[in-house]
Amino acid sequence: MFRLPIILIAVVLAGSLPSRTFAQSLPQPEGYDTLTETQPASVRPYGFAILGVKPGMPIDEAVALIEAHLEQELSPVEGTLQVESPAGKVFRTKLRVGYVTPGIDFFLRNQSNKPYDSIQIDVSSPAIGSVVTAIRREVRVAAGDGPDKAALLAQLEGLYGKPSDLPDRGDRMWRWALDRAYEPIPMPYPYDMYSYEACAHGLPTEGRFDYRIAPVLGEGRKCGMSYVAEYWTKGTETITMTFRLIDYNLMVQDRSAAGPQIDGTLNTATQPADMKL
Repeated sequence: MFRLPIILIAVVLAGSLPSRTFAQSLPQPEGYDTLTETQPASVRPYGFAILGVKPGMPIDEAVALIEAHLEQELSPVEGTLQVESPAGKVFRTKLRVGYVTPGIDFFLRNQSNKPYDSIQIDVSSPAIGSVVTAIRREVRVAAGDGPDKAALLAQLEGLYGKPSDLPDRGDRMWRWALDRAYEPIPMPYPYDMYSYEACAHGLPTEGRFDYRIAPVLGEGRKCGMSYVAEYWTKGTETITMTFRLIDYNLMVQDRSAAGPQIDGTLNTATQPADMKL
């Protein structure tokens, strides 16, 4: 019998880099559970990428590309996935859920004009092979070192065609969207930025595994992938550009592969404890 569980994910940023192994199911303490690969994912067929990294790419390949670009090692993000049934039975496993550029803090982003290149990679569960599900890049440069807004948009349109919509209802954010079959979602004409969205409002902004998959990722979902670019200036001093690529199809596949394994553990017969009472 299915038991509706609740979920708690405690994610911590590791202070130091562990051994360079990329099996995202970490060594488990005694009594913890594991997720095994049952639905292997492949690199996505579209051309969208950030610094050569695409959703579906094995995480070791993605990390190698980003570290070569940054000329420094990324920091892993690790945590414990815990799902508890109403009866109190628990599925618990340690996972590596992503990688981030070290040293990017609130002060640097908000109270400094210093250039930086911040990259976050989200990783699927081991149930689909610990592959990239989303990547985000935020880069700030001196105004004289970066493109103007028109030049950036022209470069993006040369790569990906015309945007699907303008998410911020302005001219500093552009979204390219593909449907669930990875076909382009064109911007309608005439386009009303106040009433039309290429992708449903409320879609996740991170690709980390979540047992309680968002209802907006259900059967009525329109988008299979979203790529968003933003361009912001701080007077005449700096330019900040953000690029976000996320694959919703992979997130759904991840849940369909990992969920039954978790449910199976929650629904097994409970064995009596043997603690000294």
